Amino acid sequence: MLKSIIPNFDSEISSLRFLGESGFIMAFNMTFRGPEYLHSEYSEEWQKIYEEKNYFFVDPILIWCVTKSGNKRWSDIKMPDIRGVIKEAEKHNLRYGAAFSRKSMNKRSFMTIARPDREFTDEEISHLDDKFNNLVDFVVGQCGLTDKELDALRGLRDGLSYKQIAVELDISVPTVKSRAERAKGKLGAKTTTQAVAMASTRNFI
Repeated sequence: MLKSIIPNFDSEISSLRFLGESGFIMAFNMTFRGPEYLHSEYSEEWQKIYEEKNYFFVDPILIWCVTKSGNKRWSDIKMPDIRGVIKEAEKHNLRYGAAFSRKSMNKRSFMTIARPDREFTDEEISHLDDKFNNLVDFVVGQCGLTDKELDALRGLRDGLSYKQIAVELDISVPTVKSRAERAKGKLGAKTTTQAVAMASTRNFI
């Protein structure tokens, strides 16, 4: 699902794949029913074991993610591991990791990422934190879109021409086009049609 929301998705998360040799998982907009958007690149074997053993409710890393904000190396998370999730994860090359969590617009989002060989450096954690926060802003927020820009996209969504939108909003046609172009840029869309689709998918309009 995130691939359809985030333009150039693979390029955007290339550094996560490079640093997270053992995989990573991102979850956005957590509720009691689970995340609205989820993307995991941990091994299928580990994902299967994790689900079969119901580790979701006892994983100390995940518990930290849904109760705290900020970032932390897994080794610095001092929560009880009553079911031995961490030891089991090590068997699947998830030996060193970092967790990132943020609450935005009253919604919790988090990311965990792992390596088999060493701890993440401070510089790598800073880079990953910036990347994660940018993704949260994009997925959870409205990408900085203004009400006027959203009005232009809404008109295009409803099948109106630029001229019809201009009349409805009592502005000039060039102004409508300018607002649509700015919205396209903020969304990272290639066309205004794609911008409208992205804004609609994410319930901005």
